[in-house]
Amino acid sequence: MLKILNLDAGYGSLRVLKGLSLHVSAGEAVAIIGANGAGKTTLLKTIAGILKPRSGSVLFDKQPVHTMPTERIVELGCALVPEGRHVFATMTVRENLILGAYCRRRNGTAADAAEDLRNVYRLFPILQERENQLAGTLSGGQQQMLAIGRALMSRPRFLMMDEPSLGVAPLVVRDIYQTVATLKHGGLTILLVEQNARAALAVADRGYVVETGQIVLEGSSRELSGNHQVQRAYLGKEYQTIDE
Repeated sequence: MLKILNLDAGYGSLRVLKGLSLHVSAGEAVAIIGANGAGKTTLLKTIAGILKPRSGSVLFDKQPVHTMPTERIVELGCALVPEGRHVFATMTVRENLILGAYCRRRNGTAADAAEDLRNVYRLFPILQERENQLAGTLSGGQQQMLAIGRALMSRPRFLMMDEPSLGVAPLVVRDIYQTVATLKHGGLTILLVEQNARAALAVADRGYVVETGQIVLEGSSRELSGNHQVQRAYLGKEYQTIDE
């Protein structure tokens, strides 16, 4: 579904991604783990069309999307849950969600959006309870749920999530990752960027480790969880694999 070849991207004179290549097949959940500044967010922004690459290509369903505007990429079925949530604080929960369906509503119907809204409320009942509350008054975890729900309103086939556990209470992180697992089992293809490698690898089929804009390691989630380098750098020395 997604194929990235020799991608270079950055900001001004700063080169962040350096010949990075990876792929995500339909129905997979793939984790990208790495330290702060490794290039994870830059990668997602480039896939989403927010940042244009200096060289290399991004293919989505075999179409070169790296030259397309972001709204066209969303229309093709690719959605991003950004780092830091970026909800519209002065709009209600419901208004934020409806806005997420904007690209679809131009070609769809109000009934379609209403169905999507019901689906989001089933995933996150607290959002229905708070639907008339201003988004800026929600807790961090509730805002993260709202950001995920807003992305789902576009009916994506491919969902990118950037640090969904950042600034969220541990119990809420557990709930969010249960939702990620539910979406995966429902057939949604997911690319998950996380510093919380433990949570990401628990739900992903496989993963990539990024350092200084390059892929330095890849493998199944079990392989990465059992890799001593990954354990020391991202999982903590007390981490044990399922087989241990």
